[in-house]
Amino acid sequence: MADHGRYGGPWLEQLDDDYKGWAAYQRAHLKKEKLWAAVVTDRPASSSNDKKSDPGVDACDTMNEAALATIQMSVKPVHLNTVTSVDTAKEAWDALKVMFEARDNAQLLRLMDELSSRKKSADENMIKFALRANMTRDELSMLGSLVDDNTLALRVLAGLPAEYGMLKTTLENKDTKLVMSDVKAKLLPVEQRSSFVGASKPSGSFKSQAFAAAAPKKPFGKKSVVCFY
Repeated sequence: MADHGRYGGPWLEQLDDDYKGWAAYQRAHLKKEKLWAAVVTDRPASSSNDKKSDPGVDACDTMNEAALATIQMSVKPVHLNTVTSVDTAKEAWDALKVMFEARDNAQLLRLMDELSSRKKSADENMIKFALRANMTRDELSMLGSLVDDNTLALRVLAGLPAEYGMLKTTLENKDTKLVMSDVKAKLLPVEQRSSFVGASKPSGSFKSQAFAAAAPKKPFGKKSVVCFY
């Protein structure tokens, strides 16, 4: 059952969002069925003046029809219009490639901008901030854009607030390339010191309580007492 679908035919990977995975599988499948040539070569034009059909052209037409049908059956409904509005397997394959490359390029630009402009928020600790940066790097990697450790570390340093100023400047001006894990290890103590200082300062409510405690208190009402000797 692993090789056949619900109608008894060969099971085909359905294209949804993962174009690269789908393309790799489809390429292998079309080669296995000896149909890949229809995708990578232009179909020869048949001459309408010839009374006799050209066996070579007929074979190419048959191969194209089979390859095109295979591609059409391997996409989800959202992409059907793209592959049914063309006449050849090559046109269908190229149309899908162009469409997904444009989408990936837009996503690539968005992620690069996100990594460059990311700032550490006041309620975000260093571990979460670094984790968000790593997740963006992983997404970029899936799109074929690799971000090395040094670049990632510099992007993280650029998004830090003022309390990291001295260490941030020291790390940014190092002669050697930065390693993200080492940079994070150096930044964590700064965060811990900042948290400790913030916790040790009296809060507004504590000051109010201290002020109330120091304020003069009204004497308790007492009944007059008569002493008899």
